[in-house]
Amino acid sequence: MYPKVHHRKQAGLGLIAAIFLIVVVSLLAGAILSMVRTSSMAFALDVVSYKALLAADSGAQLSLNRLYAPSGIGTCVDRTWALDMAGLESCQAIVSCTSESVASETFYTFESAGRCESGSVIAERHIVIRSKS
Repeated sequence: MYPKVHHRKQAGLGLIAAIFLIVVVSLLAGAILSMVRTSSMAFALDVVSYKALLAADSGAQLSLNRLYAPSGIGTCVDRTWALDMAGLESCQAIVSCTSESVASETFYTFESAGRCESGSVIAERHIVIRSKS
């Protein structure tokens, strides 16, 4: 009643090649996404680290200004600066000042630690400045 249908043996690679291509493209997309994510995190760390360096430098410079005050009455004291100017939001500088006299000259050492936060990223940088009066 029904005509006989003769099935030919399938011999193509189309389906296998398509699956292979999808897998390879998916792996490449995943690798690229991982590299972009790592790169953006490294960039964020670089930016916050540089801001911490600028905060440490700003704290040391502000402390030097207080030591060599225009009024002529300077003091060498430890200070904490909350830096709220543009670019240094969420940053602070902790500066310690020490003085020592050598051969009737006074030398001042400022150790400044700049600390900045941006979300979950925290960076801290340290600098030392010496000055002679």
